[in-house]
Amino acid sequence: MNKKVKVLTGMLGLVAAAVLVYAGTVDFGPKITTQPVSQSVMEGGSVTFSVNAGVCADYTTTLPGDVSLEMVGIEPGTFTMGSPTDELGREDNETQHEVTLTQGFWLGKYEVTYAQYIAVMGGDPSWVVEEGEPRYDASWFEAMIFCAKLTELEKAAGRLPAGYEYTLPTEAQWEYACRAGTTTALNSGKNLSDAEKCSEIDEVGWYKYNSDEMTHPVGQKQPNAWGLYDMHGNVYEFCLDWYVDYSASSVTDPTGPETGARHVERGGSRVGFASDCRSASRGISSPGDKASNSGFRVVLVPVK
Repeated sequence: MNKKVKVLTGMLGLVAAAVLVYAGTVDFGPKITTQPVSQSVMEGGSVTFSVNAGVCADYTTTLPGDVSLEMVGIEPGTFTMGSPTDELGREDNETQHEVTLTQGFWLGKYEVTYAQYIAVMGGDPSWVVEEGEPRYDASWFEAMIFCAKLTELEKAAGRLPAGYEYTLPTEAQWEYACRAGTTTALNSGKNLSDAEKCSEIDEVGWYKYNSDEMTHPVGQKQPNAWGLYDMHGNVYEFCLDWYVDYSASSVTDPTGPETGARHVERGGSRVGFASDCRSASRGISSPGDKASNSGFRVVLVPVK
């Protein structure tokens, strides 16, 4: 994914609905399975399941223009959110607390790319972008508009389960998925040897000292144990929540306060220090702000 391409769009039609043959019946879209599921690919799109019984199945959906969107199934569970007091680079707003997520969800395998953004929103960019480059310089508002449009398109194509929508992940969903069972600063199972510059981050993310301060195509670094790429670095990722300081109390399915001035963004970026890219590190931005080091990935969840 290193070649330069010109991303162009014209009149993009919706692809036909992908049909999934499941347990002897015909059904649509992603499912939480109770039996092992095999892959079924039909004309006009694809939904790919390859899982064991009882978990959220990974799937791939085909957007207009034959652009793929890969989603990773994440099981419900309980984890410790935040960072220990002795973690290198830790900030005061990372108070550790137990979080339980009672419902599984699906999270984008990669940050949303320009190709995916154009497939959903339309448009003809006037600049050359690198293939697989994440969509950056969008605001939180624009990311939410993308999610709403994606939901609309997938419903029209018959690929969205009833009562589900694409949106941005909550901060708790994001950190739970990023950690993938780890308790260390990085989801590789490693801690930082230096808060500013360290080799430990090189294998999992792009940051100030290995990126040339440029955004890179998604999926070039090592994924976490659940198959998610670029959770550390490259671009900050918007979360659904308004920012609020943590309590030390245990919580279930947290969504943040109902109102606020700034939203949470996670993961650090291509211009940040190693400490900014830790699993527990928290960034903030106003919903209308745009930055060349901010992007997003989508989540599929039940409608609230």
